[in-house]
Amino acid sequence: MSKVIPLPDDPRVMDMAYVDQEIAPEELRNFQSSLSSEEAELAKKFWEAVKSDFRFNEYLRGCLNCGVCTSGCPAAKFYDFGPREMIQYMMRDAADKIWEFTNKKVWACVQCYTCSMRCPFNNEIAGLIMVLREYAVQFALPSAKEILAPYRRVLYTVITTGNQVTPNMIQPDAFPDWGPQAIEESKNMDVYRKAVPVDLMQRADIGWQSSLQTAVELMTIFIESGVMDSIKKVDEDLYEMIMDIYEERKQQLEEIREKWEKGELNEDELPDNWMDL
Repeated sequence: MSKVIPLPDDPRVMDMAYVDQEIAPEELRNFQSSLSSEEAELAKKFWEAVKSDFRFNEYLRGCLNCGVCTSGCPAAKFYDFGPREMIQYMMRDAADKIWEFTNKKVWACVQCYTCSMRCPFNNEIAGLIMVLREYAVQFALPSAKEILAPYRRVLYTVITTGNQVTPNMIQPDAFPDWGPQAIEESKNMDVYRKAVPVDLMQRADIGWQSSLQTAVELMTIFIESGVMDSIKKVDEDLYEMIMDIYEERKQQLEEIREKWEKGELNEDELPDNWMDL
């Protein structure tokens, strides 16, 4: 009779059949972490933060290991990515594997929510992926910095005006991950814009214009909600740029209101797209 391999002191070992069958070498490798001691400690803190989020217990309910989530996942057809893999790591409390998954794979998800709709346990799988992404930003993981870098101009526009993107932003240097399509779009943007049948001023250099009050309000919301703190961790230059604009606009708004209260405000001093005070 062969010698029984001792069970690892690991919550991922759930099958008592291991006592008789021993642990296969490939399964042993799954229990072995390739992380350094420093990475392992950070991975543990990351996982504890994720589990402490109120959404975690609401979104993770159980797993049959049926694979329906991954079978319908469009990203899984093209990348080494699968929702079931993530759920299994979470069920096994595998901090090291969750860390590796977050750093290497979590950004492949396209947020189509097919996995969530098909899960027989009603897991909010796409929601769990979003939670991992949010904490990846909060922990300023390298993968988060890399994936967000091409979209800094989009973030800038969203936070300062409330719009996602203006047509003239579709440029190869801003969206290198779009490949040749970005080059083609940038060449013909003016033509595409002028071909729109609806009267949109046919402009390619501006988006919708928000009032000064609206812009200040939007930026205040992003600041108070902690979004700007997260951005500071992954892109400090973008953070400083937005905060400078915020302070400038806030001061301008305060000066206008002060003059209005004193009855010293001239109509020609109002900025464009002004709303009633």
